[in-house]
Amino acid sequence: MKIACAKEDILEALRPVQNALTSTTLPILSHILMVAKKELVELTATNLETTIRSNFSGKVEEEGEICMPGEKIFSIVRELPPVEIYLETEENRLTIKCKEATFNLLGLSSSEFPESPSIGKESFSLPQVTLREMFQKTVFAASTDETRRNLNGIYLEGGGKELKLIATDGRRLAFIKIPYSIESSLRALIPLQAVQQLLRILGREGEVKIGLGENQIFFRTPQTLLISQLIDAKFPDYERVFPQEYNIEILVEREKLLGAVRRVSLLSEEKSHLLKFNLRGEKLHISSVSPEVGSAYEEIPVKVERGGEIEIGFNSAYLIDLLKVIGTNLVRVRLIDLESPGVLYPEAGEDYAYVVMPIKIREEEPA
Repeated sequence: MKIACAKEDILEALRPVQNALTSTTLPILSHILMVAKKELVELTATNLETTIRSNFSGKVEEEGEICMPGEKIFSIVRELPPVEIYLETEENRLTIKCKEATFNLLGLSSSEFPESPSIGKESFSLPQVTLREMFQKTVFAASTDETRRNLNGIYLEGGGKELKLIATDGRRLAFIKIPYSIESSLRALIPLQAVQQLLRILGREGEVKIGLGENQIFFRTPQTLLISQLIDAKFPDYERVFPQEYNIEILVEREKLLGAVRRVSLLSEEKSHLLKFNLRGEKLHISSVSPEVGSAYEEIPVKVERGGEIEIGFNSAYLIDLLKVIGTNLVRVRLIDLESPGVLYPEAGEDYAYVVMPIKIREEEPA
């Protein structure tokens, strides 16, 4: 194999496939498969659950393929000057030349690389920026507890005239939907790790094509392909989580609420992150107490649209996660009582919603 290419071209192709590398007892999974054909060079990495493939253009003087240490070649290329790079293989050795620098990397035979999964037909496509935003507004609510496999991903649901993404860890739930006509019914539980990798790939321009197979899903952009196995588990009935009625509704400025929650949470208990919310009149009083550190208090103005006073506790980290991504100036908060879940929405509409369970406020806690 002999290739001449621009440094930036190969570097941009290496970036996404890095996300699929893994350090396990199988050395091949820490390697990237490089295949050079005609004017295109293809790179593939896999951890057996997720496979990422990208490509770059170059002058291919001699076709060939090799498995090369992923982290090493990425580090080398990243440090090279922005000029033309030459790559050449002899058996399982890769030589990289750039100006006066030469690197010799020991690789592995391409025959050792796992067979790449086949992909089905594309089912639908979306603007990359749209899918990116949908995942950013839900991914943080997925569970990282590996014993709860059915919560370790983001649930994709489509059919009729809507496309939905839902994530939950059992204590909070993030839900988003967009208008989108899909002839067939779609159901898929996408692993959290695959979504995190996809977020590093998706850009702000162009389309992403999405396809579902029997037990896998793929996302294809013009430069990159990500294939992931699906989680074989039943996702909870998320619709039952949303309260059918509420007693209190307020509107609050996102920046003021986020700032107050961040500041007051600095003195909250480390384990619970408990903040106490006390709604009195047109003021929301936010307080925290940490017996070993101290206490904090702040109040912010709100607009009460329904109901009256309430005292309720929430996990500050859960609120911060939402307030960082909700993307509106005003946040609508609906509450029932101190033991029922609260629901937060953007100022207008309910296409994005966040359900969060309250934390019980101990009676002995000081006000």
